Amino acid sequence: MIAKFFGESARQLYGVYHRPEGRARDVGVVLCNPAPQEYRHAHWAYRKLAGMLAAEGFHAFRFDYFATGDSAGDSEAGTLDQWTADIGSAANELRDIASLSRVSLVGIRIGAALATRASANGLAVEDLVLWEPVVSGKAYLTELETAQSTYLSRVRPPEDNTRTPGELLGYPMPPAVRESVGDIDLLRDASVAPRRVLIVTGEERIAYQQLMERYRELGVAGSRQVVPEFMLYPGGIPAFIWVAHAIPATITAWLARKTV
Repeated sequence: MIAKFFGESARQLYGVYHRPEGRARDVGVVLCNPAPQEYRHAHWAYRKLAGMLAAEGFHAFRFDYFATGDSAGDSEAGTLDQWTADIGSAANELRDIASLSRVSLVGIRIGAALATRASANGLAVEDLVLWEPVVSGKAYLTELETAQSTYLSRVRPPEDNTRTPGELLGYPMPPAVRESVGDIDLLRDASVAPRRVLIVTGEERIAYQQLMERYRELGVAGSRQVVPEFMLYPGGIPAFIWVAHAIPATITAWLARKTV
């Protein structure tokens, strides 16, 4: 692994490049994080996925959006538009590092929505993998609010069941960001299609079926797989670590055009 900073000097982003093992493929994979509320829960799963991809010969690149993780920027300075642009910066960085022309994207939750938006905004994408994608931003915000209420009611005395205004699951959610998250609609945003799309989830939902149908309307070679896996909100409380193996293995095999 090679850790580095990249991007504009005033908006430095932190990334980790995973060198391919054995014979290198001529395509890279950029991993797009979820929103800050879910970042720490998904870190282990993404680290595992990056290792699996490298073992299959892929150039893999993990990175932190501006104002998240180890990248520059105050925690309240991040926006969805900025994070979408950061995906393009990460793709360009991976192309430069590995001398590649082709890049695929993998996104978890809001990362999947941002990857879709980056593709629609003109980023040339080989394959697009959407892991538990946020199809509706309004439904996603409701889910986060429910998770927070459940968490607070179980871990704090009633008199301390409070939070800072604008905070959601311990991270800032300024009104402008909340509004832009609520505006997410992948059935609308999936307007420009990559060559192939995989929607992989731990459970079945109507929204995922509708999204796959949307891509098929666009003439995309799509695949939708339900892979039983530990969920992010067991019992309504956020998992401390999102331990996942079957879905990363499924994603790696699909990108490598293998069977699990």
